[in-house]
Amino acid sequence: MVVFFFLIGLELKREILVGELASFRKAILPVMAAFGGVVFPALIYTAINHGTEYASGWAIPVATDIAFAVGILVLLADRVPRNLLIFLTALAIVDDLFAVTIIGAFYSGPLDMQAVIVA
Repeated sequence: MVVFFFLIGLELKREILVGELASFRKAILPVMAAFGGVVFPALIYTAINHGTEYASGWAIPVATDIAFAVGILVLLADRVPRNLLIFLTALAIVDDLFAVTIIGAFYSGPLDMQAVIVA
């Protein structure tokens, strides 16, 4: 999985620097779609589980499964426009970045500054 995410990250970096997502105007759609893909699943989860012991798990449904989504598109690569693959990849990575940030901010303990400095 590390190699997979590394390659996806490199592809996204290339698209941001010189490709389809190089301008703010082109990149705003996947970023806003990813934001919606984070907020709405969390709201739905919270609405369903409000008042139960499971309500604190609202961050669990916010991440998309990038490996599954991109894998399906790669299988259909000759029949799917490249822009769709780029859009879905950008959407999934931004969504995952939001999810990791949320999980790190709301579900972790206090930050150990010595470990941060060493890292």
